[in-house]
Amino acid sequence: MDIKQVIERSHRLEDLLRQHYHAKGTDLTQLVDSCDNRFSDDISNKLNRISLIRQQLTADDSLISDANDYQLFMDLCAECEVELMPRSSRLVWGVAVLLLGGITLAALGFYFYHWQHITL
Repeated sequence: MDIKQVIERSHRLEDLLRQHYHAKGTDLTQLVDSCDNRFSDDISNKLNRISLIRQQLTADDSLISDANDYQLFMDLCAECEVELMPRSSRLVWGVAVLLLGGITLAALGFYFYHWQHITL
């Protein structure tokens, strides 16, 4: 069990909540509570579980040095990072493809219309 990695992973989640969800607070529990209405119950429960396991793992190494808690913590962190990371929606990609296609068609139309006047 690596306490440094536990702290780094939880800080990464805290930064993700602050930057992308504008969460307010000093620790993970307060951050989750401040933007709890934006998440599904599943995500909120996972984040609260991560906070609890982190407190247990960092409080006393000798008391809870269970590898299962550490592995559960790492798995939950990985799941939450994937689910909380903002992704571009299909609408954004659709608009980008439509814009790119429109510009390409406009350029083709321009060249077809003016092709006879172009001298090389």
